[in-house]
Parts: sequence; C-alpha cells; structure tokens
Amino acid sequence: MMVEGSATQAMILGHSSIGAFVSHCGWNSVIEGLKFGIPIIAMPVQHDQPINARLLEEVGVRVEAVRDKNGRLQREKVASVIKQVVVVEKEGEVVRKKARELSDNIRLKGDEEIDVVVEELELLCREKKCQK
Repeated sequence: MMVEGSATQAMILGHSSIGAFVSHCGWNSVIEGLKFGIPIIAMPVQHDQPINARLLEEVGVRVEAVRDKNGRLQREKVASVIKQVVVVEKEGEVVRKKARELSDNIRLKGDEEIDVVVEELELLCREKKCQK
C-alpha cells in the first residue's frame, strides 16, 4: 500500500493486505481493529492498555508480544508473534477467524452506541470463561 501524505489508522486497517495490527491497545485502536476484523498483536504499555489487551485475549482476537524481565520487547519474540498470526496456518487462523466473527457481530449492530459493543465484548468474555 502506497500513500502520499498521511493516512488514517482506519484507512490502513481497512486495506485488504493488512494481516494483523501491532497495537499498544489503546481503546480507540482496539475498536478500530475490531471493526475491521484484524487480529491484534498486543504491546500494551500503560493506563488502560494492559486491561484492553486482556479483554482482547479473552475474546480470542489478540496475541501478545511478551516482554522480558526488564519490560523490553525482544525482536525475535515480536517476529515470532507476527509470523504466528499472519503466516502460520493453524495457529493464526483461529485468531483471524475470531477477529472476523467479532467484526461481523459489531457490523450487524450498525451505528449503535459504543456501550453496546462493550456489552457484547463483556458477554463474549463471560461465554469464553464458561467454556473453559
């Protein structure tokens, strides 16, 4: 994808060649990733980001690039997670399928209030816990 000037995050996420979204997991980024059905590779840092990342894990649409004991990301681990989500058929397909399903559910709701989306995410989390 070539863009002259600037491109919005939504414009990039909506492009058909995007296989995953490397994100800090801020709420707006989470919503945009979910809207477009893109699996999220989580790299949370602070505030609501770790909580949002856990929520995404509960609904099965994210994989986290785990930090070392000093809180640093290691390039090999980041590369491995990207390959897992984008390239590896069996492992990545589960996350990609969940992301598409959740996106479809959100789109069915249309332009309703964001609170409705949050409620649906919470419901999916509860259902996931009941299945364990």
